[in-house]
Amino acid sequence: MSAPRHSPRSAPQQFQLRVREEFLSEFGPGVLPLPNSLEGSPLWAALKMSSRFMGEGVRQAAEELFNSPLFIHSVYLSVMLYFSAWLMPEPFFSKAFAATLTVRLAMVVGLVELTRVAQACLRLYQEAQAARTPAQVEAASARFGAAMGGVGFRVVVLVATLGLGRLLPDVPAGGVAGEVRSWSVALAGGSSVGAVTTVQVVADGTLVVTGVSAGLAVSSTCVDMGVCSMASNYSGSSPALSTRYGPPHTRSNPPHNEAIEDELAAREGAGHTRLDKNKAQRDSAGDRVFDTRPVRSTRSRKPDASSLRPDGVRHNTNYVSNAKDLQRELDAFEAMRRADPDAIHELYMLNGTLVRRYVPPGVQYP
Repeated sequence: MSAPRHSPRSAPQQFQLRVREEFLSEFGPGVLPLPNSLEGSPLWAALKMSSRFMGEGVRQAAEELFNSPLFIHSVYLSVMLYFSAWLMPEPFFSKAFAATLTVRLAMVVGLVELTRVAQACLRLYQEAQAARTPAQVEAASARFGAAMGGVGFRVVVLVATLGLGRLLPDVPAGGVAGEVRSWSVALAGGSSVGAVTTVQVVADGTLVVTGVSAGLAVSSTCVDMGVCSMASNYSGSSPALSTRYGPPHTRSNPPHNEAIEDELAAREGAGHTRLDKNKAQRDSAGDRVFDTRPVRSTRSRKPDASSLRPDGVRHNTNYVSNAKDLQRELDAFEAMRRADPDAIHELYMLNGTLVRRYVPPGVQYP
């Protein structure tokens, strides 16, 4: 029987899907609705033209970066998925990545400046959505550009760049792109903030940081700034586990469970259906599938994360928490591939390193 045919996605569609999936995995779904096509939105148009209204100190850098499709996509998604949290009276960040990023940005630029930048981004979104003519979109863009000083522009750049995660390209040392990369590396690897779990900006201007062990570096810096308080949630019991997509994978390994939940959230945002967490392997039709050459009599496997892509292709992903288990997980990977050769199969280390990937002939990835 011949392999099923799948309509190929265009290169721009593949690129946009990857950026969207990466941001959703880092920040979660956000509170603003994401359109199917970013380019057709008034916010997109306003962002694209905003660089020409920025001050002399940042205009050249902004023009260079805002002409990059990768960067403008990431700025757009930053507004929709990260800065959207600042719509709340007391913004709350429950994703570990967003919470840690918020603490680090507050430590670098101060909570007042970070809040000001977030409000400028949200005002741009609201005014662009309300605009009914190109002139009104341009006016909203001009107000945003004028509000972006050097510090504000750097905050927007850092959120947009760090949200790209694994998609952040290698760039030469010189030029604006190289400088942006150095900012991101410095922020990502800067002061230790320990295991930040949540961050909330309360009405009196206090940044409340909770975590299993929030870290002395944050505590001392926040005391100096007068904006932070610490609340450790460690009480000898395991931290709360996400269960949006099913019961905990295992209570003894919270990072593994959260990796699965984050992956499924990203796929849901990208339009995947039949989202399964640690359930018996099934094909694109929903039927159980079994290994044709079972290892140690194990005929059926349970992918950590499984979903059906919009093009009808099943996508299975597993994670390796401990390098000692790598061979066992590789054996399971091959068993799953044999059971369903029409599906995409991936195996990652828990830190995001790709171990192995199988893509069926004729299927576009991503």
